[in-house]
Amino acid sequence: MPGKVWSPAPSWTDDLPVCHLSGIGFSTNQIYRQDGAREEEHEFEDRFFHFRAYEVECYLYGIFDGHDGMHVADFARLRLPAELLLGQLLDVTDDAAVKDILHRAFHTVERSYFETIDEVLAERTNLKLQLPEELNDYELYQQYPTEVDKIQSLDSQIIGGASANIALIISGKLYVANVGDSRTILCISEPDGSLSVKQLSIDHTVLNDDEILRLQQLGLDVSQINGNQLGSSNTTRKIGDHSLKGGYKEHVMLSLAQSEPVIAEPEVIGGIPLNGMNGFMAMFTGGLHKSLVDATATTQVNIDIAKMIAAEFSVQTTLSGVTQGVVDKVVRIHHDTYLEKGPRASKCHKREDITLLVRNFGFPLGTSVSSPMSQFNPVTVPYNPGAVSAQRPTLIIPPRPGFTGPSSPQPSRILQPDQIMPISPTMVPLSINVTDTMSPTSSRTSTVGSPTSSSVSTPCSNLNDTDPNSNQDSRYNTSDSDTQRSGEELLLFQRLQVASPRPTEPDEEGYIEPYVDFTEFNEVFNAAIMDNLLSQ
Repeated sequence: MPGKVWSPAPSWTDDLPVCHLSGIGFSTNQIYRQDGAREEEHEFEDRFFHFRAYEVECYLYGIFDGHDGMHVADFARLRLPAELLLGQLLDVTDDAAVKDILHRAFHTVERSYFETIDEVLAERTNLKLQLPEELNDYELYQQYPTEVDKIQSLDSQIIGGASANIALIISGKLYVANVGDSRTILCISEPDGSLSVKQLSIDHTVLNDDEILRLQQLGLDVSQINGNQLGSSNTTRKIGDHSLKGGYKEHVMLSLAQSEPVIAEPEVIGGIPLNGMNGFMAMFTGGLHKSLVDATATTQVNIDIAKMIAAEFSVQTTLSGVTQGVVDKVVRIHHDTYLEKGPRASKCHKREDITLLVRNFGFPLGTSVSSPMSQFNPVTVPYNPGAVSAQRPTLIIPPRPGFTGPSSPQPSRILQPDQIMPISPTMVPLSINVTDTMSPTSSRTSTVGSPTSSSVSTPCSNLNDTDPNSNQDSRYNTSDSDTQRSGEELLLFQRLQVASPRPTEPDEEGYIEPYVDFTEFNEVFNAAIMDNLLSQ
């Protein structure tokens, strides 16, 4: 059964101008079946925005990775812009002041969310107080089924949280604030053509030594926590998730903490000057980098993602095409790993939602022959500008002796011998080597989004493109080695070998001896006409 496609409800953010210097790509979560089919485990829980502010030269980007539902991610998607784009940043240029505003925005959104579930929490607490504490869960359900069902219904309204990742550009500087495991990387094209990659966000997970130390200082046994999940995720900072904050005493591993172990305190980095920068910024939810690590066991996932993005820049004409191309490639790699049943297949039986946002800082997009703004002129023979006249030539086929039909019209212009381009009777493949580099001016890869080098063979007549004005004999004649190679390789099409050599010189009247025999065609055609007349 196909999953539901998320469509956001109308909100005040719909009136904010979208930043057209950015693009979004995404894919819903998947569980893979043995027969190769896929199905969604839950609704799409990622959210995002990319806005340009009215009053000042300000851009705001955000991605939110929800878990146990999308309501917290959706709430943060709507509230964080209100805490940053409604005049809070006017006349603010100091780095410390901007960071303070970002800190307060996260705390305000966190507090506002819990205010929306106050009534649900109060009702749940009241029901819990009515139940005997000495009974276990099974006994409670046997003796108080109505109350237990009601508590479970209320729990479904308060569970869940979201990783939040915000990027703010103001006064030519970049600031990044995050909680959770969504990432922001900044990729800069260096003068030597290389691409430097730097992660600007912090992974707040149980795999982070600093976070483990923080939990240890709260009195927790980190041996039980390290590498395990806290609830339904392994993040140690997030927005929402009451069960790990106000309700952490009910959690077995967290009940001994001296205060709330899971917090919404963001890490804020900036401001990073962007003037004159040539590169791009990428923001992505945990589903992207986790899927790539699960499938490939890479130890440099940020660099791999940056290479994929740079490769897509060289072949795509839109930023949305770049981001969706990368997402589709990672999804395909992950699914293929599962189907191949190799050593990594056990880690790839399912994946999370994926969202990728890319903001461009002057990194060049490619040009595509399929673009409606570009023109593609296929050429099957070498082109010599000096042998082409501005006036269209006329093809003249004089009637064969004994043919009584109408002849071709007389030429309006007689072609001169040097205006006739001989065509090679055979076709040979032209090999084009394409090598991907991290330089933004590198050649396009033949496989969209592939960061690897490849070789493309294209059916084409033999040519030497080193000098367009070189001798025609050396450019058009097929060598013995080329003829042998054309026989070995599979071609899309071949020209038929002419039985007798065609003359290249017109006669004294300007005609060329016909080299196409229409005798059989004319006989069949005339017979068909006679049959039609007789039948009438």
